[in-house]
Parts: sequence; structure tokens; C-alpha cells
Amino acid sequence: MDTTAHYTLLALLLLTPQGLSKGTFKGDYDYTDIYYYQESGIEPPTFLARPQTFTVEVGQSVIIPCDVENPGGRNRLIIKKVPANGGSEKLLSVGTDKVTPDPRMAVDGSRLTISHTRPRDAGTFICQFDLEPPLQLRHILDVQYAPSVRSLVPPEQRVAKGHNVSLECKAHGNPEPIIRWSRKEGHLPSGDRVHQGERLALEAVDRHMEGTYLCTADNGIGEPASAAMSVTVEYPPEVTAEQTIVRTGEGDKVELVCVVHGRPPPDVVWTHNGRPLPDTIMDTQLHLPQPEAHTRTTHHTHLSQTKMAHRHTLTISSVTEEDLGAYMCIAENTQGEKTALIQMTSLPKPPQVTSSPNGGESDKYTLTWETESYYPITEFLIRYRRTHLDTWQQKNHEMMIAMTDSWESVSRPVDKEVLTRGTHHDLAYTLDPLDVATDYVAVVRVRNKYGWSKESENFSFSTKKVMAVQQSTSGTRWSESSSAVSLLLPILFTAMETFAHLLRNFHPISFTQ
Repeated sequence: MDTTAHYTLLALLLLTPQGLSKGTFKGDYDYTDIYYYQESGIEPPTFLARPQTFTVEVGQSVIIPCDVENPGGRNRLIIKKVPANGGSEKLLSVGTDKVTPDPRMAVDGSRLTISHTRPRDAGTFICQFDLEPPLQLRHILDVQYAPSVRSLVPPEQRVAKGHNVSLECKAHGNPEPIIRWSRKEGHLPSGDRVHQGERLALEAVDRHMEGTYLCTADNGIGEPASAAMSVTVEYPPEVTAEQTIVRTGEGDKVELVCVVHGRPPPDVVWTHNGRPLPDTIMDTQLHLPQPEAHTRTTHHTHLSQTKMAHRHTLTISSVTEEDLGAYMCIAENTQGEKTALIQMTSLPKPPQVTSSPNGGESDKYTLTWETESYYPITEFLIRYRRTHLDTWQQKNHEMMIAMTDSWESVSRPVDKEVLTRGTHHDLAYTLDPLDVATDYVAVVRVRNKYGWSKESENFSFSTKKVMAVQQSTSGTRWSESSSAVSLLLPILFTAMETFAHLLRNFHPISFTQ
């Protein structure tokens, strides 16, 4: 610039507004006193559009407006973009010339059209004139898209029983997705249907916590996304016998069943009276015996083992006396060993007393009971004794005195005409003589050709107790004095006998301060 031009520009700055004009525009920008060099006689450009935020879903189209008033002169509209995730500013177009090679973007006058938007299109779009200082209009583009999710831990988690395990996943999407955990098999171990958050902690796991856990991300755009993680718990065998005592007889077919859980799947073997039984596991689909590693003895030809899911069955096709005894199923895996005992017996079942505890006769009592036995009951044994329970109060002390006689026993063979319904047997016996109005306790055992059953539970009963009858007329009185005496005599006699017995022998059973 020569000297003449320099002074001409200075004069314009100081004396006239035609050389340096104040720029104005329509928008939300709070710019004041923006000056730029303006050619004489040409109005400065002004943006007609307002700053906006455009929100679209991925795949939609959007128009970025840079509408201008007074676009004439040598200044050309420039459209640039600053990526939402950071990075350098990118030039998209200058005037009507598109600079970006992206075919989805088109420039039509002062407008930029983006077709089939993608997440990377999000950012700030700048409409600008290169004046001094620049004249700018900024728009924000927000591209929303469906969530994606990925697991931050291996998809299969194997953990030992009692240990802790943590499941974690990460989601991406716009808006920010919400992560929820669920379980295909039902409720979560906490009892809740869902758990919200990026992390799910399982503490002190057991086999009931096994399953497939789903991490699901959702932000309302498109379909939710899920990642699956399985939890497998390794634990020692858990063994339960369906019946711990199996009563049977010769020629019967018997199934002894153990329910076995464990991971890794346990190996199961059976023993009889401590001796291993041959391995005769059968194919659960074809029901064909698998090849055996050793030859069975003749005694074991009627034994077979099968497995269906967690149910292990030892089948004895025709029971013999040699088959009776203790059977044990033994389950073992890398985590440990567990056993269950099944007793196979032909002994009678412990009797159950069926008679009423309140006797109807004063000096005797008929005891009735029932039992289960595959073979006839040949004998029974009844043990009984008197029982008394008195409480004495003495100042602030309470003493309870229990008095019992020694056991008396009655053993009798059973008549062949005893009532029998299959393996069910009903028996009865009258204890005589007994004391009047006295409490007793009894236990019963029965026997068949294989031996004695266990004792029944203690059964308490009493002989008939005489009660004084009261009549209500105008008052309460005894009906007959002679009747009163006759009623009281047995009671007085029993009380005297009880007191004498107390002096001879008593056993304190409790003493409280």
C-alpha cells in the first residue's frame, strides 16, 4: 500500500462510516461492534438463520441452513465442521464449491444437505465469511443411534462354589444407554427381576446361581442390544437317597435311587456291605448295557445300574436273602466326594400304636398297634411301666419330682389268625392287671423270621379314672353321701400309694430359683 492509499484509509477510519462499517446479523450471538473492511457502496452480508441444534436418528437426512442477506461482494460463504468427538476443523464447502469428498453431502446455495446421517456426522457446523474479524453462524448436529454392548469379561465364567464372580459390560449409543441385568432362568440371585448398572456382583456362589446372565442396553432408539455371559459353578457332589430304608422280600424287584448333583459331573459307584458292585451303567437312550471292564459273578447277574439326568438307580430284579444289607452310592469329582446310605431290609417296620390313650377299664388296658412287614409277624414284645409327675412348692423354690417304676415286659407269639392286609399287620394285647386310675408308658417291638423291629415311640396311656359327678339344682352338692365315699376311696388309696412310693424313690428332674 502506497502513502496516498494509507492516508486515504486512515481518513476513512476517522471521518466517514463508508470505509469501515458496523456489521449486523440476525441470530442469538451476543457480538457487538463487529467491524470489517467493506467495499464502497456494497452492504455487508447478514445471516438470516438462527443458531440451532438439529437432532436426527441415524440414517435420516438433515439440512444445515446458512441463509444470507446481502451475499454480494468478493466474500464467499464458507461451511466448516468441528467433530463432536474432538479433532481438527474440516472444510466442507466454499461458496457453491463442495470441498469434502463425502457423496452424502451436497451444497445448494447457502444450505448443506446431509443424507443417510451417521454417528460420525455429529458435531458443530460453522457458516462463515472471512472478514476481519470473521462473521460466523454455528449449528449443532446431534445424531442419535441405537445402542451396542460388549462384555468386558469372558463369555463363560467358571467359578468354584463359595467364591465371588463379577460380570461387567460396556454400552455405546446416543443418548447414553441404560444397562440392565437379567437372567434367562428367572430371577437374579438377589430375588430381583433386573439389576441396573454396568456391573453385576455375585457373592459366595452355589449351583443355584448357575445360568445365563444378560446385559441389555437400551436408549429408546432402535432395538435394545444384549450380551450374554454364562456362570458355571464347580462344586463337590451333593447326594440324596430317595429312600434311606427300603423294606422288601424275596423275589421282589427293588430300585435303590440316589439323586446326585455336582460339577464337574461326578462319577458314581455302588457298594453292598462295603464291597464294590460291578459297573453296569446302561445307555440312557438305547437302554443297552455298556461294555464292562470285568466279569460279574453269578450273584450280580440280577443287578443293573442306570442313569437318567441326576438320578442314579440300582435295580435288583429278584431279591434274595443275600441282597439284603447296606448299600452306599459314592459320588466323586475333582471338588470332593459324598456318599448316601440305603438300608435294604426285610425286618418289620417299627410299630405304631393305634389305641386311645384313655383306657375304658379301671384295672386293665387293651393296647393295639400296626406295622409293615413282608413276612408274617411271629412274636411281639411289650414293655410298660407306671409314671407319675408331681410338683412341690416350697417357698421361692420349685421342685418337680418324676417317679417311675422299673419296666415290666410281656412277650407273646402271634397267632396265625392275626389281621393282615398284604404287608400291613394289625395286632392287639390286653395288659392285666393294672392299677386303678394310673398313668403308664409303653413301647412295642415285633418280630418276623428275619428278626426284631426297632421299638415304637413311647406311648402314654392310663386306666379308667373315676370322676366325681356334680349335679346343679339350687346349689351344688353330692348326690349321695355313700356314693361320694365310694368314689373317693380309690383316689385316696392311689394318693397314699403314690406318697409311699415317693418316700422310697424319687428323682428330681428340675430345680429353679
